[in-house]
Amino acid sequence: VNRGTYTMIRRFALASAIFIAAGSAAPAMANTSSANIDVSATVPVSCTISANPIAFGNYDPIGTHANAALDITGSLTTTCTSGAPAVITLGQGGYADTGSSDAAPLRRLSAGNNNFLAYQIFKEQTRATNWGNTNTTGVTVTGTGSPMNTEIFARIPSGQTAALATSYTDTVIVTITY
Repeated sequence: VNRGTYTMIRRFALASAIFIAAGSAAPAMANTSSANIDVSATVPVSCTISANPIAFGNYDPIGTHANAALDITGSLTTTCTSGAPAVITLGQGGYADTGSSDAAPLRRLSAGNNNFLAYQIFKEQTRATNWGNTNTTGVTVTGTGSPMNTEIFARIPSGQTAALATSYTDTVIVTITY
């Protein structure tokens, strides 16, 4: 073996020995420490409400409605956090009659010039319980997280004297308390 080959073999052997030694050495160990991260969120109770108009249409005081009430059904849409209890109340309206109260509203439509038509809004289809503006006279709903419709049952009682007018109107404030 010539000297050049011998030197090359020695270098190869030395490199192999270093490589083997480095691979078999114990790895360096790092120290560790850990902690927990507390993660939280709060879901507040939240509700929205929207109301569709209540349009009675034609009230004929000397014909059809002389002896029969004019009944219609409307609706409200509420969206509340799932499981949230809420109460929907209806104000007395802008033209409430004398003696009206939040618990027992006496609502009226107005055509101006002291021309009024009494009307009522009820909680149920039988039209037995007036829908008022207190927790006990309002309608209770429980949120589902999705929009929910709540029906409104309205009536203009029969036999009212009404003056000819283009339109009788009123505005009732709808409130959801949650």
